[in-house]
Order: sequence, then C-alpha cells, then structure tokens
Amino acid sequence: MKNRQRDLCSLVAVAVAFVLAAPLSPAQQPKMGRISGHVVDSAGAIIQVASVFVRRTIPPEENIRLLAHTDTHGDFKLMLPEGGYDVLVASPGFASGFKTVPVLTEKEKKMVWKLGPLDCSFPGINCDTFR
Repeated sequence: MKNRQRDLCSLVAVAVAFVLAAPLSPAQQPKMGRISGHVVDSAGAIIQVASVFVRRTIPPEENIRLLAHTDTHGDFKLMLPEGGYDVLVASPGFASGFKTVPVLTEKEKKMVWKLGPLDCSFPGINCDTFR
C-alpha cells in the first residue's frame, strides 16, 4: 500500500512538472508589438535619460505599467502586448509630451517626441529648480 501511494505521488509530481515546463501554445502566447521613440527638444537636440511612462488602456482589465528611459541617442524601445497605451515622456526643464498609441502584433509604432521648454510663466512653476 505504501509503495502504491509513493508511486502515485511520484506520478503526480512528474505530471505537474511536465505541465509547468510545457511551453505555451501559440494561442496562449501574448501577441506582442513594439513602441519606439526618439526624444528631442524643439530645436532638434537629443534629450538623454528622458523618462517614458507607459500605461495600458485597452483592454483596461490588464494592469500594465512601465517606466523606461531614453538612451544616449534619445531613443527608447518597448516590447508590449497588443493593445492601447497612454505614453508620457518627461524630462526636467521641458514640457511633457503625451500620446495614446495602439500596439499591433508584430508591428513597430515609431514616434518622434519634441518636447518644448517648460513655460515658467504658469502659476506655481519655479523653473529655477530645473536648471
């Protein structure tokens, strides 16, 4: 009886390990696409280390939020599941840029972000802290 229980437990353990190790079928794998961007100021100069905030909006039930930064060339690339996303690009001293972007399977959405100077005349903004 003990041998039979041990054999049954071993068989269950092997079955669970097999299920956990099995690759996802193509139907189960998320459909991925890309967002890429190039961030510059209004004169066309590269903005390095700009923050890129991404929040999934479609489908809304999935809670996907990311933070990335531009590289030394002002570029960023993100692989994301298919859907709709709000993208916010921000850098100290510049007005933030916002776009809603669709991500399609195996497609790359390329964008250029031109960030203008921060408007220091707006009440409550102290531009001295950004220099």
